[in-house]
Amino acid sequence: MEKYLETLKYLETNPNIDRVDESTSAISVEILKELYENNLVDAIDCCSKSGLAFIEPKINMNGRQWVNEQMNHSSDKQTSTTEDIIDLKPNFMGFGVNFNALYRRFRRK
Repeated sequence: MEKYLETLKYLETNPNIDRVDESTSAISVEILKELYENNLVDAIDCCSKSGLAFIEPKINMNGRQWVNEQMNHSSDKQTSTTEDIIDLKPNFMGFGVNFNALYRRFRRK
């Protein structure tokens, strides 16, 4: 999944790639083939018995949406790790005590 994201970001920042084949070092042609089969990139398939090759690979709208979803998912994942699992805030007539913050304050001192 990480390789997909890296490849799509590379295609987005470098839109003028003419050809990707097995001798290309910047992009893995196997990853590009999987992205092509999953309809995340547009390219001309030139695969033959001699090897894999794609001409003019470009990230398409599906690929851009997938990248945005992955970026949003990773940012949600980062914020959820800093949140408390159990939130202890008992209230009585509108007033309450946040025991999580109280515990953190006593632990720091």
